[in-house]
Amino acid sequence: MIFLMVNFYNKNHIYFGLKKLSSCATAFLVLLFVSCGSVPHPELNIKAPAAWRNLPDSTSFTNSNEAWWTALKDPVLNDAVALAIKNNLSVAQSYERLNAERALEKATLASHKPRVGLYMGPNSSVAFSNYRSSSAFLFGFDFGWEVPYTSKKEGERNIAQANVDIAAAGMISARTSLVSEVVRVYGELRAADQKVQSVKKIVAYHHGINEMFERSVAAGAVSEQDLIETGARLIEAESALSEMNAIRESALQRLDVLCGLDAPLPQWLNFGESQWQVERAQISPFAVPVEVIMQRPDVQAAVAKIMHAAGAVGVSNAELYPKIGLEGAVLYSGTIIKKHGDTLPDGLIQFLAPSLRFPIWDWGVMREQKNASEAELRRTILSYRDTVLQAIAETEITIANFNAMDERMTRTIKEAVNIEEAAKRNKVGLSSGYLSPLDAFRAQAKLQERKFSHADEQSAWLSAFAAANKAQTNMTIEKARMAGKPVAGQSAVLAQ
Repeated sequence: MIFLMVNFYNKNHIYFGLKKLSSCATAFLVLLFVSCGSVPHPELNIKAPAAWRNLPDSTSFTNSNEAWWTALKDPVLNDAVALAIKNNLSVAQSYERLNAERALEKATLASHKPRVGLYMGPNSSVAFSNYRSSSAFLFGFDFGWEVPYTSKKEGERNIAQANVDIAAAGMISARTSLVSEVVRVYGELRAADQKVQSVKKIVAYHHGINEMFERSVAAGAVSEQDLIETGARLIEAESALSEMNAIRESALQRLDVLCGLDAPLPQWLNFGESQWQVERAQISPFAVPVEVIMQRPDVQAAVAKIMHAAGAVGVSNAELYPKIGLEGAVLYSGTIIKKHGDTLPDGLIQFLAPSLRFPIWDWGVMREQKNASEAELRRTILSYRDTVLQAIAETEITIANFNAMDERMTRTIKEAVNIEEAAKRNKVGLSSGYLSPLDAFRAQAKLQERKFSHADEQSAWLSAFAAANKAQTNMTIEKARMAGKPVAGQSAVLAQ
């Protein structure tokens, strides 16, 4: 065993167990026994495709810091998204996690600096030279510092920085997922509200038809069976209204939770009776370079996890080598119990000496820990490659899905115009007398039923639009957008 011993009364020399050496020679001898470890830096050679296969040729590539949902020109939706970003509890948790990781990173960097402490108590915790029993009372300062010659501290810095990067990616991911979900649920709410209005009109038409049949039965113009069938259709329409109200309430509650509210806003309860129509004139959801795939939060988090695993390899590798440090103290020793024959005087104890701790035999624990950390690094690299491939596939799927929904919406809008024109013709026919009230009511009910699919397709288009924009989230742009318009609680996070 190698040990160092300081003679407090002859402070000019340091003694080894065998012979006297100078401090410089001691340090040189120690460095001959060790070699520095290193933190690995693996190459990540996966690249995004040259172009998206499902991207329309007419799409222009421009970078915009404008929020994508504002292109819909829907002030109610804009307010809902702003409210959700401000109040959502999951997003707030992600901000606090980033704050915590930043604080831990600072703590890690501070732990690498020399430490100075205050000690007051018996000398049992400082057993140097003749002070082997609690016969003295010590008061003063001690000092300790580990020489950063191995990869341990670099690895710890990598781990701390990786944790910050993972938390930042998680914050951006939580925010973009929230916005996408708010847009999707808002679309479901608008579709449900539109369908409730349509079903109410259908119920009113069936009430009118049923009243006509009741009068016709009394006059003997129709049979009782016809009246029963008409009443059954009325009951069916009323049941559909109850079900649609429940669907609308479900969408309201989900939107409340996303926005951190305990009750819906008044504007969500009264959208009016006008036909809901999504504004698609200025939509260009894929106007970004294809390389943005590497800036997605999940890809950036996968890169940070590789950094974390590489740092762990550096730390575990450093555990195989000696720990070299510097320790010192300035203490005042006062006698507690004066033993017979004890000539120890009261006074100052001061020393500054190197320390060396060398792992000799631990049954392979540290070696296996190093093997485990290297295996984990290989796993994170494979996970990164899988994440990139999944991100590419998700982007291709969402682009293809949106393109299909966009084509369907073009046809749906034309059909909606035809429905409105048909409704006007029915009213003209009823007022002109060439269309009976019964035929007019039945025609109007069928037109309202056709509006169901129109509302559903608009909701599906909005969901596809949100998913496509979420799939191409760019962390750089999102950070710039958040820094430009921070909400409550974000300013301190983004400023760091």
